[in-house]
Amino acid sequence: SKKRFHLMLPRSILCHAAKLAPVVLACALAADVAWCARAELMGAKITIDEPGEPPGLFVEAHYEFDLPTPLINAMHRGIALYFAYSFELTKSRWYWLDKEVASSTFTIRLAFNPLTRRYAVSYSGYSLNFDSLEEALPYIKNIRRWRVAGAGDAKPGTTAELRFGLDVGKLPKPMQVTNQDTDDWNVVSDPAEIPIPPAVMSAAAAAEE
Repeated sequence: SKKRFHLMLPRSILCHAAKLAPVVLACALAADVAWCARAELMGAKITIDEPGEPPGLFVEAHYEFDLPTPLINAMHRGIALYFAYSFELTKSRWYWLDKEVASSTFTIRLAFNPLTRRYAVSYSGYSLNFDSLEEALPYIKNIRRWRVAGAGDAKPGTTAELRFGLDVGKLPKPMQVTNQDTDDWNVVSDPAEIPIPPAVMSAAAAAEE
C-alpha cells in the first residue's frame, strides 16, 4: 500500500498564513481589475464605398471593456478622457520590413460636466450629451463608417491591423506617471488583424485600373 505523508507546520506559520489569506485575495482581485482594463475586440469588418461617403476603405468595429474606477473618478473631477482607434494597412516584403500602405487614427473625447451632471462624447467636431455613463460608453466602444484608406489601397498581400485604447498622452502629467505603475489607469487592446474580404480586394484592384 502507498504511504501518505503529512507536512506538519508550526502553529506560528499556520497563523501567519491565515493572516495573509485576505492579502492574497486582495491581490487576486487587483489582478482582475487590471484584466478588466483590457479592451476586447468583439467584431470588426472592412467595407468599401459607404453610401454618401467618398470612395475608400471603411472600418466598422466593436470593443468591450470596463472603464476602471480610477479613470471614472478622475473624469468626475473634470479630467477628460481621450480614446483612440488606430488602423494600419501594410504590405509584407520578404527582403525588408513591412511597408506601410496607409494609416489612420480616430480620437473620441469623453468628459463629465459637474454643473449639468451630464457626460459628453465629442469627435470630428460633433458633440453628444448623455445623462449617464452607461449611455455614453457605447459611442466609445463602437465605430462605423470610418474611412481609413483609399479605395485602391487594399491590394493582394496587404494586411489590416486595428488597435484601440486610452490616449494616455493627453492625460495630465501626474496621471501619466501613475499610468506607468498600474493598469488601473489605462484601457488598451491587443493589436488585431482584420480580414480583408476578397470582394474588397477586387474592388480595390478595379479602382486602380
